[in-house]
Amino acid sequence: MILRSLAPRGLRARILLMVGLTTTVLMMLMSWSMLYSWRGVLVRQEKANAQAVSRAFSVAVIDALIFADQDLYQSEGFLGNYVDLFMAQNPRLRTITIMDPAGSVVARSWNRKDPPWVTGTMKELLQVDRPLATITRTQEGPWVLETVMPMRTGERKWGVLVLAVEADSIRGQIQRNFILLASFSVAVTSVMLLLLWLMLSRLLRSMRALVTAMDTVDFTAPRKPDLPYRRDEIGTLYKHFHHMQQRVQQSRDDLMKAQHQVWHAERLAAIGRLASGLAHEINNPLNGIRNCIYAIRGDLDNRRQTAEYLEMMDEGLTHASSVIEKLLGFARKQQAGMGPVNINESVEAVQRLVAFNLERKEVTLEMDLEPELPLVSADRQLIQEVIMNLMLNAVDAVQEKGVIRVGTRALGDEVVLEVRDHGHGIEAGQIDQIFDPFFTTKEAGEGTGLGLSISLGIVQAHGGTLDVTSEPGVETTFTITLPAADL
Repeated sequence: MILRSLAPRGLRARILLMVGLTTTVLMMLMSWSMLYSWRGVLVRQEKANAQAVSRAFSVAVIDALIFADQDLYQSEGFLGNYVDLFMAQNPRLRTITIMDPAGSVVARSWNRKDPPWVTGTMKELLQVDRPLATITRTQEGPWVLETVMPMRTGERKWGVLVLAVEADSIRGQIQRNFILLASFSVAVTSVMLLLLWLMLSRLLRSMRALVTAMDTVDFTAPRKPDLPYRRDEIGTLYKHFHHMQQRVQQSRDDLMKAQHQVWHAERLAAIGRLASGLAHEINNPLNGIRNCIYAIRGDLDNRRQTAEYLEMMDEGLTHASSVIEKLLGFARKQQAGMGPVNINESVEAVQRLVAFNLERKEVTLEMDLEPELPLVSADRQLIQEVIMNLMLNAVDAVQEKGVIRVGTRALGDEVVLEVRDHGHGIEAGQIDQIFDPFFTTKEAGEGTGLGLSISLGIVQAHGGTLDVTSEPGVETTFTITLPAADL
């Protein structure tokens, strides 16, 4: 959990962390491999040099021992002087020890009590039959390269030569190589991370520009996104995003056209449901006009009666014209447009249309409209279509002399419209299906099954919700919630 909380969350930081860790591990492995290889080469070279020096020095020692064996001169003084001279000529030498086959020290460059070699005991050194070189640490602390050179001519053994060469300089050179490799690794890793950071910054800037273009895309006024020209994969992504925007816009336009056609078709279906009540409202004035004409023809000379009947005919025609005008106003296919809408006024306009159906079934409509209701941003005709569908459904649901209640209220920054009828209600198993297209509980030919589905789509397109609650046999309430307009 602690590591997860400390992990970087940005894409760039995570990529840099992963690449940085991977590069660091790889450079460390390469550095250790190169350092180990250099160390092996350096140690082998130093051992070869030390053995070459030991071999050259052993030749002179063997010559001196041969001359001494033939009593030509004393070897001890000669060897001692030769050891001192050789030590002076080779500043890296720390000790020289010459032993005869019996284990006695013939000549040496040290004066302490304990022997300086650390490779083994004197007995073990005398048993060495081939040159041996090892890097060891002395009791005093410094590191030395100790070579053991057996001296022999033919089958005869003349003893052993032990040389100790300081090895601290070798360790220092290895440490310098390590620092050099570490510095190189840090430099390479830093340059790689810097280049990667610059590339990621450029990439992320392009991605942010694309995200901004996505967030600010406006399908009502499509235009090519303002993105920098790129000749790489990001540029291809820009181009395809623009093509996608064009395709989505075309699909949206086609969908809106089809949707408005469906809405208009449902509006015509609603007009069909109004037809019986409207026919009655138009038929009554026409019958009255026919009666007036019949009476006028019966007594053409009665000017007073003719004037009275003409006035009654004018009132009847005005009433019929008003009914037809309301019907055409609702049926006319208009260009969709958003604007401030007063829900109370829309409810009253629909009430005037459905009043004929209410009167035919003797249904009482109770309206509780909150005054000073906030406006909503909507398409007036589409909102009226939704209210029309809900009120006609309520008229169909109630019995004769039933009651329908319509109310509006403000709830925070939302406007609520409720249509409640005391009808037969909706069964619990059907409550989740009533908004499905073509679902209807009415008899065949009495409904399309699209009214509530279209109404739900219209309300959701306006950023609102359409909910229903019902108690079978008691009442059903449809609730529309729309966001208030930000004026």
